[in-house]
Amino acid sequence: MSRMGGRKAFDLEWVERWARQANEDRRLPVIGRFFSGRFVLGIDDTDYLIEINKGKVQKIAEGLAPNDFGFEFALRASSVTWGKFAQQVPPPMFNDIWAMAHPLHRHLRIDGNAMTFWQNLRALTHMLSLMRKA
Repeated sequence: MSRMGGRKAFDLEWVERWARQANEDRRLPVIGRFFSGRFVLGIDDTDYLIEINKGKVQKIAEGLAPNDFGFEFALRASSVTWGKFAQQVPPPMFNDIWAMAHPLHRHLRIDGNAMTFWQNLRALTHMLSLMRKA
């Protein structure tokens, strides 16, 4: 992971800051009112289990315990990829998860339950775009 001021750029503190941004957003509870479940945000070798209830982040856990495999889907990428995605104006091919996951680039890996992923895509993409404010 890259370092910012002596600490890891994409650590638990950063993920919690992003979650606060998401929970303070006024649109997310409306477009995410049916988005409830658990997904993994993978940054380098660290997985963060994110629990969502009605479009709000309820819980974040760093790392996966043996009993934490009840998540719906996972989004995994390097800290370099997330760093480019989280820029105020991302470079081409890092502006959304589809560009990053495209088979030509493979910067992002999407695993898990495709149905849950697709059903909550609008809320999820908006939630992830709030990383640019974190």
